[in-house]
Amino acid sequence: MDRCALEFIARRWWRRTEVWAIAVVLVGGGLVLGYQAAYWSLAEKQSNQVQDIRKAYDAAMTERDRLLEELTRKTGTAADKATKAATTAAQATDKADEALNRVTQ
Repeated sequence: MDRCALEFIARRWWRRTEVWAIAVVLVGGGLVLGYQAAYWSLAEKQSNQVQDIRKAYDAAMTERDRLLEELTRKTGTAADKATKAATTAAQATDKADEALNRVTQ
């Protein structure tokens, strides 16, 4: 009788152990899957942020290029005006020199 009672108790404890082992495996698997899902979600968000940063960078570079082209155009226009002013000043100097030479002769 003692053997029968011990076997009954052993089977009962073994079933409890099996249930706990299965519960631990299920909870562990759920934790791993939850971690993976969170990691994938984070990776997707990071990828979207990188895309947004690249778009903003491209927009900033386009604006910078536009401003540089405008500055180049304005600099070229200013250089042309300065050349014309220098030419006019040189002509005025030549005329003043001619007038001065006439007065001295």
